[in-house]
Amino acid sequence: MKTNKLFWDSYATNFDAIYGTKNSWVNKAINRLFRSTMKLRFEKTMQSIPDEKVSVIDIGCGPGHYCFSLAQSGQREVLGIDFSEKMIQLAADHALELGIEKRLKFEVLNFLEFGPEKKYDYSIMMGFIEYFEHPELIIKKALDITNRKVLISFPVAGGLLAFQRKLRYKRRCFLRLYSSEDIKRLMAEVNINSYTIEKIQRDFFVTLNLN
Repeated sequence: MKTNKLFWDSYATNFDAIYGTKNSWVNKAINRLFRSTMKLRFEKTMQSIPDEKVSVIDIGCGPGHYCFSLAQSGQREVLGIDFSEKMIQLAADHALELGIEKRLKFEVLNFLEFGPEKKYDYSIMMGFIEYFEHPELIIKKALDITNRKVLISFPVAGGLLAFQRKLRYKRRCFLRLYSSEDIKRLMAEVNINSYTIEKIQRDFFVTLNLN
């Protein structure tokens, strides 16, 4: 956990530049060539959460881009949490720039130590769970604080791009890639029977149905 936090604090600005909302020609080219999976999982997340008065927590929100889209309608109650102070500062700054700072909240938190007063209707974990050695603890915690659905992305194991990613993160922070069988075993371990696994290019998009 500590190694991951140090890495993401140091990587926050570069991560925001690559994954951010700035519509420069560089970002357009990067997104077209390498980030189509990110676009697909973003679109699926937005499609999975109704545009009505529901509460949503973005776990490992990074610089907050999912939160901004969720909060645009003004109906949803949105909280973004991350253990990186720099990520949360970027998120707060962007919210101010967009003029939506009153529609959402950001907090610096260790998710496993999070004790909300109420449950959230939806929990999302995009680009998050692969950085933890014990994903079962993360999922159990998410189940404890969620009423309706938990949405999780798992990076696909195998292939050249997955191999390159493992090399890129080696010795920088923990990273685990998954097969569909890995995910099924994980779901059995946490006693979840109602779920779907959808492969979207370099990710599995997994939905846990709780009601």
